[in-house]
Amino acid sequence: DFGLSRSGPLDETHVSTNVKGTFGYLDPEYIMTQQLTEKSDVYSFGVVLLEVLCARPALDRNLPREQINLAEWGMNCKKNGLLEQIVDSSLNGQIDPSSLRKFSEIAEKCLQDDASDRPTMGDVLWDLEYALQLQQTAKHREPHEDSTINASSEFVLPNVQRFPSHSSTVNQDDMTFSGVDESDTAGNEVFSQLKIGDAR
Repeated sequence: DFGLSRSGPLDETHVSTNVKGTFGYLDPEYIMTQQLTEKSDVYSFGVVLLEVLCARPALDRNLPREQINLAEWGMNCKKNGLLEQIVDSSLNGQIDPSSLRKFSEIAEKCLQDDASDRPTMGDVLWDLEYALQLQQTAKHREPHEDSTINASSEFVLPNVQRFPSHSSTVNQDDMTFSGVDESDTAGNEVFSQLKIGDAR
């Protein structure tokens, strides 16, 4: 609940209009309007994501002024392309770059100042599962393999039905290109549906 709940007598009818909550996690819109929404928790969760990534609390008054608030500092580092530099040092070399990029995008979406720009928690969960999948896929590759090469080999592609093409037929004997083998024509078969006027 990020400190938004408070204990009190059950029969208490007084409602406080003061902002309640744990500083460092509070939705900027909530601070201004004193109205909690579902997206207030999304913002707070974004701060938690940065805490996990950077291994530091949401507020640390012992740090230089610009680094005290983790949400502000983390998003400033991401905007300037420096997020990798503030990641927990024990995670160095352990996170696949594409997984880190996705994880940081999720945190950035959660930490938008305008609540309407933040995702739902369902979307956050889906994106986190995808970031995890990217990380697990990376672990199955050999160290010398690039993170973008052969990544698709872990995923099962759907069976694509070939639609007849409206383009003129070309004799197989006429298609003699140097350096092109038969496997390259498979891609053309998949894209043949693009030539149909009412295709997707």
